[in-house]
Amino acid sequence: MMNTQRQNVLIIQDDGQIFFRSHHPEAKIVQPFLSQFAQLIKSPSDIHMYHLSPFSVWYAFSLGVKVNEIKSFLENFSGAPLPDVVEKKLETWARNSEVFKMVNDSEVGPCLFSKEKGLIYELLEVDLENIRQDRSGEYLVISMKERGALKQQLMQKGYPVTDLLGYDEGNRLSMSLTDSVSLRPYQKEAVASFLEPKSDAGNGFIILPCGSGKTIVGLGIMNEIKEDTLVIVPNDTAVQQWYREIVEKTSLTKNEVGIYTSEAKIVKPVTITTYQMLTYRHPDKNYFPHFRLFDERSWGLVIYDEVHLLPAPLFRITSNLQGKRRVGLTATFVREDGKEGDIYSLIGPKRYEVGMKVLENNGWISQPKCIEIKVPLREKQWEKYLHLSKREQFRFASENKEKILILDELLKKHQGQKILVIGQYLTQLKQIASIFHLPLITGETSKSERQELYDSFRKGEIETIVLSRVANMAVDLPDAQVAIQVSGTFGSRQEEAQRIGRLLRLKEGNQGVLFYTLVTSMTREEELSSHRQLFMQEQGYSYEWEEWSS
Repeated sequence: MMNTQRQNVLIIQDDGQIFFRSHHPEAKIVQPFLSQFAQLIKSPSDIHMYHLSPFSVWYAFSLGVKVNEIKSFLENFSGAPLPDVVEKKLETWARNSEVFKMVNDSEVGPCLFSKEKGLIYELLEVDLENIRQDRSGEYLVISMKERGALKQQLMQKGYPVTDLLGYDEGNRLSMSLTDSVSLRPYQKEAVASFLEPKSDAGNGFIILPCGSGKTIVGLGIMNEIKEDTLVIVPNDTAVQQWYREIVEKTSLTKNEVGIYTSEAKIVKPVTITTYQMLTYRHPDKNYFPHFRLFDERSWGLVIYDEVHLLPAPLFRITSNLQGKRRVGLTATFVREDGKEGDIYSLIGPKRYEVGMKVLENNGWISQPKCIEIKVPLREKQWEKYLHLSKREQFRFASENKEKILILDELLKKHQGQKILVIGQYLTQLKQIASIFHLPLITGETSKSERQELYDSFRKGEIETIVLSRVANMAVDLPDAQVAIQVSGTFGSRQEEAQRIGRLLRLKEGNQGVLFYTLVTSMTREEELSSHRQLFMQEQGYSYEWEEWSS
């Protein structure tokens, strides 16, 4: 007898995991609301996995979603009562989200308000004499400089703070986007998400895949705010890319856009600098001389490009910037050190996210085909490998000379296409560049030479470039069709996503792109390659495997 039992679109587990049937007839109704309060973790097939976390639920509350709406929604579309442990978590998160507010008191100025008496002292251990109480709760007078640090402390203890202290007005900036710029629908949604809700607009991070136009989203936000803007990026190449995009795609002139680097420290209404520049510590005086950039102008907006890279020394200064509108842009919020929560509390909540598969299915980015080629070790190499430490084994396997033979075949196979050869170890990359007579870009390459090579690649004067870790972040090479990864960082998911992202900018004719990774089989490198690939697999991509033999 045929089973006619109806499958529900959601399955809720005790640990807060939510399984979502993406091909269910009700999926299009369910997914938009689900994504407001649950975080997408994996989308490998028709079943997508979401997770309930305090951060994701608090974000929904900030949009006006009520806890009873979440509970009713989950029960209705799972067809079953919520597990007790999940219901208790939701109620705790809802209760905690309503406790603390930062408000301006007409008599004493900025205050931290708690509607539960005794909690400020319990959680922050401040002097009791600084806390005043009334019928509604208790108040702690604070300075604006404490704003970020207090929010960070309370967030770590399970209490988000509703910040109603507002933002400082920056210098007015007269700008517009040029007629040639037309934001795609998801880019418009990302910009709008930063400006809503009105009570808390002006902070948070936006997650968009590589190749989807994060810089355009940044320009769209600048165009809405129209105040002096500080842009912080991961490297000098990204500085040039932002400069080029701002000058080409907005009404701002070169006289209104400054670059603050080791070579030139020009501060203008829009200024672009790097994380490395800001975190330079004076060797003798033990201070950060370039932190003063934050006070050079009345910035109305701070943009953190690749915000997942925000270095620890900048946490402190970012904590002091709570009066500035701030937006983080990133392709992946994965941090190998697990400090996502610190960024969340200092930059703000997630405002918008769209996955690679969604953009690919709508024809906005190219479809990557990922191929792992397994390379053997020769018998004499095994003898040496087995006597090394685990970390030494990883490098030895990564630099397996057999990879040179495979690389030779792949370069011949894809002759005429634009190819990136990407690796971790300079000795290996220098050898490859020498054998195949290819240009090499590393951290040692001068900025001018690096820019010349990138420009030649874009123009088609160079077909293949060998790149070190500089390829991981903010390298705009939209015409690349093939990437060959010969080695990588010790199991970094973030790096895998960034390197594949170099290829995802939509190609003419919507051609697919190829990402090869060469891995020495039965070694420490192969063991860690599965961890590297995890992020891409969770986004719905698969890897093909090939064994190579000479």
